[in-house]
Amino acid sequence: MLHFTKQQSSNHNPSSICRTDLATLTLLLFSALAVLLTYSNQSSAFPPGDAPAPEAPMIAEASDEAKNQIQTFKVPDNFTVDVFAAEPLVANPVAFFVDYHGNFYVCESFRQNRGVTDNRQHNRAWVDDDLAAQSVDDRIRYHKKHLGDKISEYTRYDDQIRLIRDSNGDGQADSAKVFANQFNQIEDGTAAGVLARNGNVYLTCIPHLWLLRDNDGNNQAEQRESLHNGYGVRVAFRGHDSHGLILGPDNRLYFSIGDRGYNIKTDGKHFKNPQSGAVFRCDLDGSNLEVFATGLRNPQELAFDQFGNLFTGDNNSDSGDRARWVYVVEGGDTGWRMEYQYLSDRGPFNREKIWHPYNEDTPAYIIPPIRNFADGPSGLVFYPGTGLGPEFDNRFLLCDFRGGPANSGIRSFKLEPNGASYKMVDDQQPFWKILATDLAFGADGTLYVSDWVNGWNGLGKGRIYSFTTTNEQARTEGEDTERFLTSDLTEMSDENLVKFLRHKDQRVRQESHLELAGRNSLKHLVFVASESDHQLARLHSMWGLLVIARENIDQRPAVIDQLTELSDDGDAEIRALSARLLGELNADSASDQLVSMLQDDSLRVRHLAATALSYLRAEESIMPLMNAIDENNNVDPVLRHGLILALAANASDTHLVELAAKASPAQRLAIVVALRRQQSDQLAALLLDPTPAVVREAARAIHDLPITNALPQLAALISSPTPDDALMRRVLNANFQLGTSENADRIAQFASRNDITDSLQIEALSMLGDWTEPASRDRVLGAWRPLDERDAEIGRTAFINHLAGILEGSNAVRDHAIKIAASLNIKQIGPVLYAVLTNDAATAVQQSSALASLGLIKDTRHSELVNTSLESRHPLVRATARDQLISIDVTAATKQLARAVRSDNTIERQLAYNSLSKINNSVSEAVMLDALNRLQQKGIPDDTLLDVRLAAASHPSKIVNEQIDRLRSRIPSDKLAAQYMDTLAGGNMSRGRSIFFERTQVSCVRCHKIEGRGGDVGPDLSKIATDKDPKYLMEAIVTPNSATAKGFDSVQIIDANGLVHAGVIRKQTEDAVELVTAEGKRIAIARDDIDVMQKAKSPMPEDLIKHLSARDIRDLVAFLRSLKPNSTE
Repeated sequence: MLHFTKQQSSNHNPSSICRTDLATLTLLLFSALAVLLTYSNQSSAFPPGDAPAPEAPMIAEASDEAKNQIQTFKVPDNFTVDVFAAEPLVANPVAFFVDYHGNFYVCESFRQNRGVTDNRQHNRAWVDDDLAAQSVDDRIRYHKKHLGDKISEYTRYDDQIRLIRDSNGDGQADSAKVFANQFNQIEDGTAAGVLARNGNVYLTCIPHLWLLRDNDGNNQAEQRESLHNGYGVRVAFRGHDSHGLILGPDNRLYFSIGDRGYNIKTDGKHFKNPQSGAVFRCDLDGSNLEVFATGLRNPQELAFDQFGNLFTGDNNSDSGDRARWVYVVEGGDTGWRMEYQYLSDRGPFNREKIWHPYNEDTPAYIIPPIRNFADGPSGLVFYPGTGLGPEFDNRFLLCDFRGGPANSGIRSFKLEPNGASYKMVDDQQPFWKILATDLAFGADGTLYVSDWVNGWNGLGKGRIYSFTTTNEQARTEGEDTERFLTSDLTEMSDENLVKFLRHKDQRVRQESHLELAGRNSLKHLVFVASESDHQLARLHSMWGLLVIARENIDQRPAVIDQLTELSDDGDAEIRALSARLLGELNADSASDQLVSMLQDDSLRVRHLAATALSYLRAEESIMPLMNAIDENNNVDPVLRHGLILALAANASDTHLVELAAKASPAQRLAIVVALRRQQSDQLAALLLDPTPAVVREAARAIHDLPITNALPQLAALISSPTPDDALMRRVLNANFQLGTSENADRIAQFASRNDITDSLQIEALSMLGDWTEPASRDRVLGAWRPLDERDAEIGRTAFINHLAGILEGSNAVRDHAIKIAASLNIKQIGPVLYAVLTNDAATAVQQSSALASLGLIKDTRHSELVNTSLESRHPLVRATARDQLISIDVTAATKQLARAVRSDNTIERQLAYNSLSKINNSVSEAVMLDALNRLQQKGIPDDTLLDVRLAAASHPSKIVNEQIDRLRSRIPSDKLAAQYMDTLAGGNMSRGRSIFFERTQVSCVRCHKIEGRGGDVGPDLSKIATDKDPKYLMEAIVTPNSATAKGFDSVQIIDANGLVHAGVIRKQTEDAVELVTAEGKRIAIARDDIDVMQKAKSPMPEDLIKHLSARDIRDLVAFLRSLKPNSTE
């Protein structure tokens, strides 16, 4: 077998091709020879900077896997699927672009988890530094600090662009060459977006937007120019890169970045937002960079519809929230901040329903999503109009990447107008069971899809498949389109180009209007825009006019005049686009017309007219804008956004506050958001508004931006009678940040109130507990906002002054107050603790906490109460008493613990071993050695096996340590699950639940759903314990590929005749295997007829145990064991 890159061990089973026909083998060898010839030169075409030359990527050898995989796909009956390219021609394809001449530029990543890292792979100190980072240089510095010598691993591998071609036109790639590589600087992200046009190849690879050129025609980029630098201030999550390159109808580049943020200086401008993802646009030479929209989490791809509206799919945060289908509105903020990821409940993103479609709780400063849709939105296209057939007209196609092919594929849907926005209709899954990362249309309309194959990190494999309709008319139309797109448009007359403005295909129309604009053909474009009866031809002519006006100042007045005339057109789309373009051209002469358009029958026209006014600085628009805001009355959030943009641009903050005095509630709410956009101190004036929504919105702005000068006024609202959670968390935090004794007293008084929720009271108490050494992460947002250390007495005094009222709260509040008081060494809490400990109605947890707290404050009755508690009726209290006894009388404690390890109660046994691990004496050593002997004899209860192991490993006795090491060494090192057989029983269900739903590093809830909460990537686990035993559950965590839930276990079977059968196993017997195919058909294959059966790998990450202790695994198993029908999880 030939190898074409660095050799890599393959999972391919040689027996799987024992009956493969000769033709297939011949094809494989031919492909191998072609790649050998085209792969002859992999040297870099440009200097690699200060990074060393990377290792050659490990790419799998040629095989028949790609061809066989087709049979697993779910595809419409009128489509055929073929392998266009597979390994070794392509590997780990993140994104790709197909130009009109069939050149495939493929972004390949070999740095996933090997240079492109993820905050989930690191500790809290790392994440703190990431949250604090404000520039790419900051990120590099803390990488070097934390990684030390391991920093070299970050430059060891590279990402690259491969140029792939089908040189003989047979529909299969036969040429692959590295077009550009050595993207392996420490700061480099994933090469995740590519676009080629007129000899320029654009690449988004954090921290740069690259312009690459092959000037000598050798299919390698000799020229590499950074158009901008500063994308990717932070690490955040892997995959949250710079991507989504697309050419807009205005002849500008549009592209996106995930929530790794940006800090860019270019053309004398400074763009900085380290907190969220964004959409940008710039001219083709990189100039005139703009931030188009913000507040996104990971908008991997962008697509324009036929009317020039921009859309994206935005990923969810793995906390039970859902991915978002977003209308990318100019100047819009969709509400995500990367720091939310590190709050267990995602903070405001979940609490304030930011990810939900528009509802009464939606913050006024955001653009809500159209719909919650998909789970892993990635590649995205809008059907251009030819090649697939009329059933795809006006449809979007969206890749839904879920880590494995069984539950991934391509979604399809349409949008319909809904006020100033849109609604999704008719969503389908036309192409399914493929782990698609990206998709694109060839010039003839053939759909090409890149396949990651499996998992999250890349297997050194990859495919590009072609999906072709059998509809002959559609194919003929596609071929006609291809002839146009591959022709030399410079040789075509203006008159012919004008005809193509009416073409069915969006690309033909766009290329026609761009060519006409490039010729400065104002006359033809004006004629079509004003006289044509074809709506789309008119729209494209108008975009052509914009391009002319942007590039030719002297033509701008004529274009503005024409667009102003069109703003009175009978077609709402023509009016809408005219408004949009007049704004972009800063058409001051059209301000009166744009103002009048605020009353247009179409809400879409109103929105774009308002957006246009935000460019003009037209003071005469202020009252019409206010009237339009009042008329909208918060019904349409997109229209409201446009009106606020214009209001913020045209009215000073002082004027806005003056207007608020006589404004309606809807108008005052808009004024608050306008002041937020201006980052004005005047926001404080709206904190006393009679409308709760206005106050809440003002508080959000002051706290979240922050407006530091207005924090005292926000803090003063703490006596407000409102129970509003979003408001009061920010009010409390303002007091906490200001940090005076008055602020502390306010917080303590707030904690003593009986008219607020337990959660707010507990938060106030926690603030007092953290008063001396406040965390550097903001309590509401998770943002990096470090505070200085403060006088401990301030917090203690405030707590003591309001202790009586605090203790009148609910049991939950009292319990928390007791812990905080003890941690602050408030001795006045002693009588309360004593009362709890002696109260038969108190729970075991309450009494246990009280006893431990008495020890913390060194209460004079502590020793007496410890001895009394040794006889408690609660096992937990007895266990706590033994542990407390260690510090009082270690000899007595050791004797007590020696008896407790033989207790019939699980809690007592477990905690006894934990306590023994703290004692360094001969009795403790003897007890542990006896336990290890019983462990060998299987004399330790299953629920205490792990506790014995961990206690022995951490015991002060070297003899005990060596004995447990000997026992553990008998477990085969290659049998990972065997090392965790002591985690099957004895776990804490409550702690396991917290890990499942809240532990960011493992993100269980990202893929799995329980009782309606979580993702749909993997199986619903709501009833997993019904037919799965603890061993299965543990293996699913530790070695996910050894245990896959029913319905997600995909296999390929090659039978005795060489036929490939693929599907999901539904039933197995000694005689046969029953599969359900992608088409839903059930087939049974006799075992005697099975030559090869290969199981697909689970998409579940294989390194979860890096982020889980053995106790964590035991607790997770306990939680999962509880999930049965009618269980209360």
